[in-house]
Amino acid sequence: MEWWQAEGGRRRPGDPPGWTRPWRTGFLAAFVLSFSFLLAQGQPSLSKTAMYNITIFTEPPVALEGQTVNLTLKYNAANFAFCNWYRGTDVKENLIVTFYLPPINGNTTGPSYTGREVAGFGCSLFINNLHLNDSGTYVVTMNGPSVHGKGDVKIQVLGAVLKVTVTGPSHVVENQPVTFRCSSLGFNVSYSWLKGGQPIEAGGNFLVENNNLTLLSTSRSDATSYTCSGQNSFSANNSEPHRLEIFYGPEHPVISPLQRVYNEHSTLNLFCSAVSNPPAKFSWYLNGELLQQHNDSHLTQRLTLKNAGNYTCKVTNVETGLSNTAILEISIREKLSKPILWPSNSLVAENARFTLNCSTSSSSTVKVTWSKDSKPFPTNVEFDHENRTLTLRKFQQPDAGTYTCTAKHLLGAATSNPSILTLAYGPRSAQLNRTGTIEEPLGSELVLQCSAESVPRAKFEWFFNNTVNNGTEDTLNVHLKDWEDEGNYTCQAMNPFTTHTTSASVYVKLTDESAIQPRMSVAAIAGTTIGSVAGVVLCVIVVYVIWTKVSCWKKEQHASNGNIPSAPGHNQATDTKSKLGEEDIQYSTLAFNTKTASQPLSKSPRPLDSGIIYSEIKKK
Repeated sequence: MEWWQAEGGRRRPGDPPGWTRPWRTGFLAAFVLSFSFLLAQGQPSLSKTAMYNITIFTEPPVALEGQTVNLTLKYNAANFAFCNWYRGTDVKENLIVTFYLPPINGNTTGPSYTGREVAGFGCSLFINNLHLNDSGTYVVTMNGPSVHGKGDVKIQVLGAVLKVTVTGPSHVVENQPVTFRCSSLGFNVSYSWLKGGQPIEAGGNFLVENNNLTLLSTSRSDATSYTCSGQNSFSANNSEPHRLEIFYGPEHPVISPLQRVYNEHSTLNLFCSAVSNPPAKFSWYLNGELLQQHNDSHLTQRLTLKNAGNYTCKVTNVETGLSNTAILEISIREKLSKPILWPSNSLVAENARFTLNCSTSSSSTVKVTWSKDSKPFPTNVEFDHENRTLTLRKFQQPDAGTYTCTAKHLLGAATSNPSILTLAYGPRSAQLNRTGTIEEPLGSELVLQCSAESVPRAKFEWFFNNTVNNGTEDTLNVHLKDWEDEGNYTCQAMNPFTTHTTSASVYVKLTDESAIQPRMSVAAIAGTTIGSVAGVVLCVIVVYVIWTKVSCWKKEQHASNGNIPSAPGHNQATDTKSKLGEEDIQYSTLAFNTKTASQPLSKSPRPLDSGIIYSEIKKK
């Protein structure tokens, strides 16, 4: 048992009327025990207890499912201490709640308490979220010192209209009747019907009985949605739309197009249609024989002469069990086939003999003509087999082009597929991007490119010193890392169709730049240059000074001798000397010691040549 009290004798905001909170348990328990004892002592003398009839009011007057009802009391002022609410009869098992009046202000719950009942002010009772099984009699008793009161009220919980449902067939064959049934939950529900959202008036083709709707005879216009509306005095609800489909047909089928004459080898395309629900199944017949591979509305067939006759389209509705047919007679007119020219595309070697064949009807009524690039035919041709064969005796570049043959008869003409003939020639004059003898530094990368005019495109092969190299493209890349890489490099171009070949070669000579011109620093190069120039200038000055002194000495000697000629000696000038003012050519040999820092040598280093510099000095 739970005990409740009000704090300070007041309800907090949000508490239901009459609802109180826990109080001091000991005091309330003592009071109840004492009061119960006094009542027990007074039971034998009921005549001394004042009896009161208590009136119970229901608010609102109609109890609705899911709503709240408030049971309030009306009684004359009396010294009541507490009251009890019961569901059914006032026995302990049916007790819902006990409410203690001021000054105690507390309440306790009983076995019939559901959690939805709340005691209110003045012993009133709130029942929330009413259920249909809450319907019944509710009893209240009130007690106090020498007073006793009792009252009861009957509640009928009315159910709202819920779960409105339509049952019945979803499809029916045209002209057949159909019945729908409506059901729902709720109190005293009545029903009405809507077709496509519009109310249905009973009468004519519609029969409305209780909660049933019957269509006495259905037509295609009855294919729509049907809705049941349930309502009572205080609520209403609608069902989900129930869709009705009407099956009908097939009506008389139609074959299109209505063309009746076709050319041989043309394609027949026929379409069959028929009004039907559900869509009809199709089958096709030729002269009464079922065409097994054609079971839809579209018939496609390649026509031969034996395909002439009556084409029948049969349509069947599997739901109605009905079928219908349509017939179209087809005639086939023989048509000249398109000639086949072969070979279709070819490479032809220069000066070769080549033949084209035009495959067409062998009938003598069919004539064959030829054309090349839509121009008059060349003269070096031969025709045979009634112009079905064309031979080019000696194929040349002017013979290359697009050839066609045309077959003609009284009903028309047909032109063959084109045959493209291409002259195969070459390769002509293979060429390398470098020619003759070329010098390359040891360790460099050699790149050679080869080209040759050829149809079809030439294939390339490379040789080194007449040995096959692994290069097969038009470009050869070689890393010249050894002296053995020096030699003759040859490109050979071959026409894969004619197998003719042509070649071009280049000789690669390797040089060692590091041995001929050892690397020097900038300072060393500058010093060497300045020293060389200074040496040459110094030599010129020395020679000039010597020449000047010799000339002066000769003049003095000549003057001292009185111009007497002396016999020539081996150290004296002869008549073969040049005139005064001229000097013989003098040669000066300068030897340089080319010492450089050690350099790494290749596998097979070549010897270096010593250098000699000649200097010519001439004075006039």
